[in-house]
Amino acid sequence: MSLFYAYHNPMVRTVIDSATKFAQESGNQQIVLDCLSALAAGSASTVKHARADSAKSERMCMLVLVTCCILYDWISPKGVSDAQSGIDAKAALDLVSERTLVDSTPADKVLRANCRTLR
Repeated sequence: MSLFYAYHNPMVRTVIDSATKFAQESGNQQIVLDCLSALAAGSASTVKHARADSAKSERMCMLVLVTCCILYDWISPKGVSDAQSGIDAKAALDLVSERTLVDSTPADKVLRANCRTLR
């Protein structure tokens, strides 16, 4: 019975809840969103222009990009897929498609599964 109430990824849920709580309670929500946007832009640029010095560095940039998109989606009231979002969700999806993260899981699948507005 508890399967129907459990989150599909409790660790991600805990990080999202903590980050959202911090952003809202500290009054720094826009600053947090701006930081996530900057991190995502830097990671996306590194991957897009093949600036990573190793495959391990590129994989780390992919993880950072996906994580920033997920956190932005939950912290921002309108989500990452909104036209006013600081992260270009369509470009991020295009960039992460056909790339894998952990255990051969496609990055775009991880992104779509953990975002509330991106499907």
